[in-house]
Amino acid sequence: MVPKVNSTVFADLDCAAKKSCIIVEDIIHITKKEEQKLRIAINYQAHHKTQKIICASHSIYKTQIFSLLGFFNFIIFTSAIANIPTLRNILNFFKIEKPEIERLLGLYTELGQGKKGIYFYFDCEKMTFNISKKMLFRLCKSLGDPEGNIAERRVTNSGANAKNLQTIFLKFVENFCEKNEAVAIFSVISNCVPNSLIREEDLTITFREKQKKKKMISIVDYVISILSPKLIVSPPLIVMHRFIQKYCIIPRVFIRNKAFW
Repeated sequence: MVPKVNSTVFADLDCAAKKSCIIVEDIIHITKKEEQKLRIAINYQAHHKTQKIICASHSIYKTQIFSLLGFFNFIIFTSAIANIPTLRNILNFFKIEKPEIERLLGLYTELGQGKKGIYFYFDCEKMTFNISKKMLFRLCKSLGDPEGNIAERRVTNSGANAKNLQTIFLKFVENFCEKNEAVAIFSVISNCVPNSLIREEDLTITFREKQKKKKMISIVDYVISILSPKLIVSPPLIVMHRFIQKYCIIPRVFIRNKAFW
């Protein structure tokens, strides 16, 4: 039986049938409205309709793809040397340490050599970089270092350090009416998110904006926003929420602000 293939447009993306495989091909530029459609498809439809969504692009900048990186399960590369700047930008997006970035770029160049039939992919959930000589990724090898893969090194937190962060957080929310719930949420975050990313002085995490400018976002503001149903949520806090979801799941019963649903 020949698989059924249909051509569609962004406007009809939410009408795609359940269990579809959707290929968004050769993305050069998409409008803000199309980006929102694609964002909903990747973040909601793929899960609730059991869909697979594949996006093919030559670049992540000026294509609106960069803002969507956190929603993908895997980011796949051919072995072309021209992909090195894009690979570097993606590893920076996921906060991989600079020495590890240089090591992985070296392996990418050495093992790929620009040859056809060699593929690399970054697992956005496990935070691992892998190589495969099979297009279906059946025989894969992790390029994690001898001390363990990226995910293992980055999410291992010192119990003492997490406890210290929790003590600092408690001072911030001492007079907050939902203090107990706030402390419980932060306990989950501090035990899952790498503590090296959290500034002890003000409990912020630093993010890079598109122009490579750094922006600090408060975890305290984030937790209070989650527990405040009527509070208007700013875009940076949504960014924080997506980032934290890569490391842990906050129980839905605690998320009282619909902006985070």
